Amino acid sequence: MRSALFTAVALVVATPAVAAAQSTSEAQQDMQGMADTLNDPSTQTAAAGILGAAMAAVLDIRVDKMAKALEPLNGGKKLNMKGNTLREMAERQDPKFERKMEEGTKSAVRSAGSLAQALAVMLPELQKAAKKMGDALPNLQ
Repeated sequence: MRSALFTAVALVVATPAVAAAQSTSEAQQDMQGMADTLNDPSTQTAAAGILGAAMAAVLDIRVDKMAKALEPLNGGKKLNMKGNTLREMAERQDPKFERKMEEGTKSAVRSAGSLAQALAVMLPELQKAAKKMGDALPNLQ
């Protein structure tokens, strides 16, 4: 879920930059190319692997020592983290966490292609809206 949100935000943020720099047809072609790439199964497998590796690195962050360092901010009371790493804490909450995370990552990558495809179709309207917003803002130079 978080991976899908990140992907959606990245595509939405990238779209106005593409739209501002190019004509509608060029920008649409670029966005369509991105959609085609993201819809390719080999790209999806590679991207899911990269995201999975990044998530694994984050999940292996040790939090037990961080908790100890934060105790003075907690009035000197011991913080019970129920695990030494983020992974251990997550698995304690949900034993199927790892499997769900892997499935969610793969799903997010698949969704990114669909989102890019939709943005390619919506791009002309997004460009019109961006122009209207630009025209409505005062010239700040």
